[in-house]
Amino acid sequence: MEVPRDRLKLRDDPKVISPPYLAGPLYQCATAVTALGFDPHAKLDVEVDGAVVVNGFTAGFPLPQGASIPLPAPLVANQAVRARQRTGAATSNWSKPVTVGDHTKDFPAGPPRPEINPAPVYNCGERTGVANLLVGSNVWITANGGKVGSVNGAQQQQGINVAPPYSTGQNVQAWSELCNDPSPPSVNQVAQPQPLPLAAPGFEATYEGSTQIVVTGVANGGHFTLSRNGILVGTFLTWGQRHFVGVNPPCIVSDHFSATQRLCPNDPPSPPGTGGVQPCSSVPAPQVAPVQAGDDHVTVTASVPSAIIQVYANGVKIGEGGGPIVMLTTPVKHGDVIDVVQNVGTCKGHLAQEIKALCVAPPVTYDPSALDLFPVGTQDYNGGAVTVPSGFHYTIKGSVYYPADDDGDKKPFNKRLANLGRAPIIFLIHGRHSAGSPSFRGYDYFQQQLARMGFIAVSVDENETQDNDEEGWTTNIVNRADLAIASIQFFQGLDAGGDPIFGGRIDFARTGLMGHSRGAEAVIVIPERITLAGVNIRAVLSLAPVNSGASSGKPKGYAFMTILPAADGDVIDNNGAQFYDQASPGPFRSQLYVFFANHNYFNRQWLNDDTNAGLPLMARPDHERVLSAYGCAFFRNTLLGYATLGFLAGTMLPAGVLTDNVHLAFEGKKELIDNYDGHPIAVNSMGQPTTQLAGLAAADFQFHQGAGSFNPSFFGETTGMVAGLKQTQGQFRSQLDKSHDLHNREVWVRAAEVYEGSVPTGATGFSLGLEDGNGAVAWVNVDDVGGLPRPFDRKTYDLAQRYRTDKTKTMLCTFHFPASCFLAADRRIALKDVRAVHIRLDRNDKHALAFDDLEIAIP
Repeated sequence: MEVPRDRLKLRDDPKVISPPYLAGPLYQCATAVTALGFDPHAKLDVEVDGAVVVNGFTAGFPLPQGASIPLPAPLVANQAVRARQRTGAATSNWSKPVTVGDHTKDFPAGPPRPEINPAPVYNCGERTGVANLLVGSNVWITANGGKVGSVNGAQQQQGINVAPPYSTGQNVQAWSELCNDPSPPSVNQVAQPQPLPLAAPGFEATYEGSTQIVVTGVANGGHFTLSRNGILVGTFLTWGQRHFVGVNPPCIVSDHFSATQRLCPNDPPSPPGTGGVQPCSSVPAPQVAPVQAGDDHVTVTASVPSAIIQVYANGVKIGEGGGPIVMLTTPVKHGDVIDVVQNVGTCKGHLAQEIKALCVAPPVTYDPSALDLFPVGTQDYNGGAVTVPSGFHYTIKGSVYYPADDDGDKKPFNKRLANLGRAPIIFLIHGRHSAGSPSFRGYDYFQQQLARMGFIAVSVDENETQDNDEEGWTTNIVNRADLAIASIQFFQGLDAGGDPIFGGRIDFARTGLMGHSRGAEAVIVIPERITLAGVNIRAVLSLAPVNSGASSGKPKGYAFMTILPAADGDVIDNNGAQFYDQASPGPFRSQLYVFFANHNYFNRQWLNDDTNAGLPLMARPDHERVLSAYGCAFFRNTLLGYATLGFLAGTMLPAGVLTDNVHLAFEGKKELIDNYDGHPIAVNSMGQPTTQLAGLAAADFQFHQGAGSFNPSFFGETTGMVAGLKQTQGQFRSQLDKSHDLHNREVWVRAAEVYEGSVPTGATGFSLGLEDGNGAVAWVNVDDVGGLPRPFDRKTYDLAQRYRTDKTKTMLCTFHFPASCFLAADRRIALKDVRAVHIRLDRNDKHALAFDDLEIAIP
């Protein structure tokens, strides 16, 4: 919340400033480092292996991209690099050392592929942004093969001046190298005619005391002229969108700015855009991401350009910098009250952003679908006729995307990747839609992302199976599975038969499957039916699956993930919850229940909204972002060994996704306390007694549709506990089989509010407690680990706005309670001697809650 600064007792200490943050990773041969988070115009020092190699580098502004600091000599592997900042008032501590690596270990097939960003480029463009670069690498741009601009010692996103300017129709590409190791070229961009007429530039809010303003709406590659009170400030080349400009002296309220822009010299300038300056009293509070116990930094999500951000914990200053990351002089503790303010020149903002350090607040880290390493080749395949075991006749066909030497149809397989060994392969199986829809092409965006990071991604054309739908739903699912198996066999033949593209290139021991709708059940059937030698299915992603009974319903032998759209108007029962509940968690299982998502918008060929109106939805690109980010994290972990499991467990959040809509269940390595299966409620899965205390009323129920369920809102296939209250503060105590040392452990539990006909407003929840051998109990509220969501209101309406159906569900998600947070809540608790776990219902609304899978987990 925002609070008036003057009501807080904040103790400023001008000698407390934060060390800068070094963007990384850093690799040998880098000729520059990038520092972030420093005060505007600070002096920066860089130390390499204990020796100061840069002394007093004059930094500009920390926004938008920090300061690129040239080094006197290229970095060498295993060196330790640190930085600090100096202002007139103080010198910061050194930053944490960053160890220099060897990029060939992380990128054995060459540096990542540069990306021209933003795109497209335009006729007369004179500056271009290039992203996806290794810090300190060299980058250049070619137009029709000739170099037109370069920068040595690049930042992760680098602007490059272009001379001569682009001409319409030129082929423009970006390239990079590090240690004389070249990257692939970027996607080819064809220079477009300049967009005329150009609109007037705009201005973001500017405040009294600012020394940096932001001009918006500028054309990529163009230049704009900025004036202040009618006096020319300068003309600036830009790669477009938002452009930060330093101004001096600081802004005052009477200042007026204007700007015009143009691309080609002979084009008329745009109309002028104008902007003013708001008074100091209007400076807003900075916006920051949630903070969790142990964090050593604060991420600033919105602030005034040129502002100095100050961070206080319980009134004591622990950080100062310029954003977007402010490092802290001491890590935050669970329960700390964090106040964040911003000063703009001599103006002190009147509002503070105040947050509480939570036990768990997963950080937004990076986009796991953004690993861009290779050009992408494409090809439609046709393997001829096949008769599946049921006797139906189909054609083996579909599309394949793969890492190539260049972008385009039937391009050679990427030689550098092939020299490193065989590539994993993923088969995608669509569901049933209109016969004229090329459904298999609907996941091309996902195929392309997978291919860019080193996978072969095959989408099987299953439309012919719809011609024989009369054979029955279950048989149709099996036929889909068998047709997909025929495609797997076809690619085995290409691999073994010396195919020019795929011969000797495919690693079938690392096979993944992704299916949607009927295809999402088929990918569970495939591992149960496939008998092809050498094929090891290691990962299955089931998106909005049906459950016809075609499989055992118990995924096992592979990592399993299901995505369940909460507003699904086709598979309205979210049958994937049944598969998740029955899946073997070896190596893990993960379930995403996605609010405001429907069935069709994950497939670009399925254009209609299947909810039949009445339900709010995310935009189609936001649906795709869910599949892209979590799907890539899933396959990168299971088939390539990347450390992306945290996205599936919920300990990291992917950038660019509406993660507030994603509710995760997850199970991996654990010691089970109680899954409520196969025993009376009076004992747990450890065979130890349980106790209901202080007015709690709890019983075990089938969490499914049908007999034995608490009510019709459960759609999974497991047993769990439903607990309600006769009075407040009721508890359920579950005794452990022995004394457990929970240092470096977490307690996990799946929980949900039980839907009973309406979705109340406000918050609901519970607390979890640990009891030690002395009988002391420490409590942590679920609000401190993410908060228990209300059920997604799944009612649809007819035109008269009468209820047509109500499929609102009780859908459980997993909550992580680190043991350290119990200690922070009550220092008396002996974590080395935990004897019982308590669940306490302590909300006044007295709504029943459902619980399952109470366990001790290894983070």
